[in-house]
Amino acid sequence: MAAAMASATFRLALATEDFGQPLRQAIRHAAQYPVQGLRLNARTEISAADLSDSGLRQLRHFVEEHQLKVAGLYCPSRHPISESQDLDRRLLMVRTAIERVRKLGATDVLIRAGRIPDPAATERRVGSGQPSNQEVDSLRNPFSFAPAPLLNQPSEAEQFELLAQVLSDLAATANHHGANLQLIVSDYQITRISSLLSRVGTGPLQVVFDPAVCVMSGQSPTDVFRSLYQSVGYVRLRDAQRDVDGGGVEVPCGDGAVDWQELLAVLSEAVQPAWMCIERTGGDQRAADAAAAVRRLQSLLP
Repeated sequence: MAAAMASATFRLALATEDFGQPLRQAIRHAAQYPVQGLRLNARTEISAADLSDSGLRQLRHFVEEHQLKVAGLYCPSRHPISESQDLDRRLLMVRTAIERVRKLGATDVLIRAGRIPDPAATERRVGSGQPSNQEVDSLRNPFSFAPAPLLNQPSEAEQFELLAQVLSDLAATANHHGANLQLIVSDYQITRISSLLSRVGTGPLQVVFDPAVCVMSGQSPTDVFRSLYQSVGYVRLRDAQRDVDGGGVEVPCGDGAVDWQELLAVLSEAVQPAWMCIERTGGDQRAADAAAAVRRLQSLLP
């Protein structure tokens, strides 16, 4: 059975989709580890099951029977939240998750923003082509984005405004339903993130902190967290290696560049007890890698 919470700050969770099993079986599997919560997939696990209010209550009860709590709903999307392609369908998925998350005993809804546009860049971009779908590994990696057309793109300032408008609308919906929006970004440009958060005053909006993203974008995870900790509402515990071409790749926890002992010590200083979800979004042994990460991180908890 799941163990008691490790400390007043650390609330560890696992992502059920990493187990590659039907939801109830994944819940039973996750309950074998010393974690306190489960992050669920709003599209493939909740919407796909077409759960009624009664079904949501039954699912919450099943999770709690295993001494766990729902640690938020992740809304997967092939495009950033404000991308014009499939925007209506994407927003419907997020709004549905917002309406359901409290019925599961949780508050956090994770959405993907991608790269935050530069609000000062007013020049429009003009391109001559479009990358193919084969250039984006969107099937293997659920956190990769599908390519967007390059022709007649709005300026970054216009994209920033659209993103702020979309998030303001969603934050108002979240506020009405008692939910918290958690924004997943593809890099941590502190000034842009701060500007965006300051533009959204209609409801709760926080940033998801991910040390793997820091590594892949050439940033120090501890420095990024210290700069953003007041705005961080959710933590994804992933590891990564940076490659010579300036990119990076996610790897099993402990095989990458994240100094976990240092980072956990810094995370323990945070006042708010944010959920910290151990995830493995790639690789052929996601369940085994996630289980190994639980053991490793538990051994390092301050």
